[in-house]
Amino acid sequence: MAATIQFKPQVKDRWVSGYQLEQLLANVKEKIYKNKKALTIVIQSRANAPINTLIRLINVVNQLDEKGVKVTLDFSGKTNKLLGYCETMGFFDCLADGVKFKSPNGVNTVSRVKKSGNSYISINKISGSVHDKTLPQKLAKKITDKIPNISEDQRSELYIQFFSLFSELTRNVCEHSKTELNGLAALQIYKNRAEIVVCDSGIGLLESLKPSLASHNTKYAGYSDIELILEMLTKGISSKEGDQGGNGLCTCFHHAKLTNSDMHIRLADTYYHFFKVAEKPNLVDSLKISEELLELSGTFISFAVPFNK
Repeated sequence: MAATIQFKPQVKDRWVSGYQLEQLLANVKEKIYKNKKALTIVIQSRANAPINTLIRLINVVNQLDEKGVKVTLDFSGKTNKLLGYCETMGFFDCLADGVKFKSPNGVNTVSRVKKSGNSYISINKISGSVHDKTLPQKLAKKITDKIPNISEDQRSELYIQFFSLFSELTRNVCEHSKTELNGLAALQIYKNRAEIVVCDSGIGLLESLKPSLASHNTKYAGYSDIELILEMLTKGISSKEGDQGGNGLCTCFHHAKLTNSDMHIRLADTYYHFFKVAEKPNLVDSLKISEELLELSGTFISFAVPFNK
């Protein structure tokens, strides 16, 4: 019998958060690989979720599919709130061919551009071998054009910040992921905030760094994973020897701090949550850690950017 999870909010009329999805998956992580190696995710008709959660869902099911797990997304009910949202954003186009999905009324797998409302949604595939240099420009322009009540000089400055952030993260996917699975860059803009997600299914941030600890980063050899992450965010540690770049995470954290964003990093079976990083003199005071999650490959980084800061 397949492992099954019910994708629905814990509290009525709330959204399914990325953290809640992680807990649902953690609860069945042993069962997924038993017997038929299968997972069914029943997406309840009244469920809703932000883009962070849905990109995590794509990332998870594609990795499970590659490992031979039979994954089914079951959109229950004749009227399913989340189904239309997924169709609009191009969710189904990003799923691996082996992932099955069903709904009583069928599924429109061709994305539809949303015509009205304040929200903007974009999901973009990132190749593990070819860096699309136009993507950071497009996403940076989209987010800065939507920020209200700022001068054109401020808008230009923010464009540079977001362009740098998207460039660093998408380039890292191409240079370090070492996998055939596509990475994803996603952006959702609301009236007063934006959500940014960039992820891949490769070797992972720390696994990319750790071989250098025996060569040119020997002073960090005894550091724990969290100590390494804190150093990477605040001081920069490059897996490349000499002045060859590689401090992209430090650059991204700098931009997160300038915009007082929340920043989340998901690696292996651990999630590192940094909340309102500009308000905490000591970075560790903004940190919460979720552990013993479903073991996954790659790096998942997201930002919640307020427009009023």
